[in-house]
Amino acid sequence: MMLKSLLAHATDKANLLEGMRAASASAIMLLLGCALHAPDFAWAAIGAFWTSLATASDTARNRLASMLSFAGLSTLAGGLTTYAASFGIASGALAILVAVTAAGLTRIWGAKAYQVAILAATACVVMVDRPWHGGAGGMAYLGVYLFGCLFATALSMLIWQIRPFEREQHSTTWQQALVRTLHEAAKTLRDHASLSSDGAHFALRLGIATTVAYLTVHLLHLPYGYWATMAVLLVLQPSAAGTWPRSVERALGTVVGTIIAVAISGLAQSPLAIAVAVFPLIGLTMALRPLGYGVFVAFLTPSFVLVADYAMPVIDEYNYVLARLENNLLGSAIAVAATLILWPLTERLRRKQVN
Repeated sequence: MMLKSLLAHATDKANLLEGMRAASASAIMLLLGCALHAPDFAWAAIGAFWTSLATASDTARNRLASMLSFAGLSTLAGGLTTYAASFGIASGALAILVAVTAAGLTRIWGAKAYQVAILAATACVVMVDRPWHGGAGGMAYLGVYLFGCLFATALSMLIWQIRPFEREQHSTTWQQALVRTLHEAAKTLRDHASLSSDGAHFALRLGIATTVAYLTVHLLHLPYGYWATMAVLLVLQPSAAGTWPRSVERALGTVVGTIIAVAISGLAQSPLAIAVAVFPLIGLTMALRPLGYGVFVAFLTPSFVLVADYAMPVIDEYNYVLARLENNLLGSAIAVAATLILWPLTERLRRKQVN
């Protein structure tokens, strides 16, 4: 009965078409890389997937704006972060601090802006450790990455429109639209005034915690350390009450995903096999995302493990996924510690004021 209820819940919330579209964008990039014998197209697949995640789903205009904003912002910020890190760990840490804190500040302006910005910051913490050898060639992968972002945008807006007439179903006069826009603007300004202090605290906490994770994995020489910085970015919430359950969900989802990754990696040995295996995994990652963060992470883990294998095959798959699990747990622990150490009194005072 419980399984039946869960399946019914999944059927109600999962958007399989959205998942298939995101999976198609990423898988096509990997298949193109196979045809061209270009492992760097793994970056195009990652860009396509992240662009799909950053997509606003309410109107066609917001969808296009969110996808293009993410494509441009993540490419530019990722390139600047990579360049800064080429001067050493200290400059890389400073770049991470600036990029992540700026992304955290966008939460003041709403969930849509924060979604784009935090995913762009995720691109920064993943790209920061990519070796840069100087010259235009050192940044060539950014062009491939941007191509993947733009391909996902074109697929969503021009080629495969899942709800092409959705924006025409809500017929309103221009007067009603103007009143609604003014009302939303006023509400945003009120929210901005009330959240600006809390938003600044959260942004600094997020930036400091992510930078601590970056420095920790480099000083300890931990392999695949970007999994720890990504965990901080995606786990840390404005309050400890929100961070704790999210860290537990990420830990459990990572364990399940790691088991899936080990099983599939033993079967998918060639780039073509990896490209084929990535399609259902990314499709399920996107489609089942509304069911909860733990489910999302469970399918996200093997997806990125396989894409990483595509770009740079690893000899010891077991140690690779184990290192990924350890870094995720490290990042989650840093996120929880940050909520308890950095400005913990602001949350308590806010609760007292509400009560």
